[in-house]
Amino acid sequence: MGEVFRTTRKLRFADCDPAGIAFYPRLLEHVNGVVEDWCDGPLGYNFRDMHETQNRGLPTVALTVEFQRPARLGDRVEWQLTVKALKRSSLTLSVVASHADGQDLMRDEPTLVHTNFEHDPPRSEAITGALRDKIEAYQHQ
Repeated sequence: MGEVFRTTRKLRFADCDPAGIAFYPRLLEHVNGVVEDWCDGPLGYNFRDMHETQNRGLPTVALTVEFQRPARLGDRVEWQLTVKALKRSSLTLSVVASHADGQDLMRDEPTLVHTNFEHDPPRSEAITGALRDKIEAYQHQ
């Protein structure tokens, strides 16, 4: 069993609709933020360096989302990220958001592709070396 990346994020006024319920596109922005925190933290592959210096990225090419229950303004949401599948240049993640009481709010399975933006059009690029090793540490079978 692999490692789990965990982080907590508070739902703010900007994340919610007028009824105080989290607006689903904003929750997907939180998913992207969790991925960015994972890359910047344990993977040591921060988005600024990745994009500005290396001309690389991890764009989302597919996602499957299931919402179990609403989240509300002020909720502290617990996020867990693991790697579901790792291929040559892509990875599928499992990102689960839970309320502080442990009940799941949403599950997302984004597929990201390691991309080289030096080409036109951009091309997928193999995930190799230390980066691959760090990603594999979060893989759950």
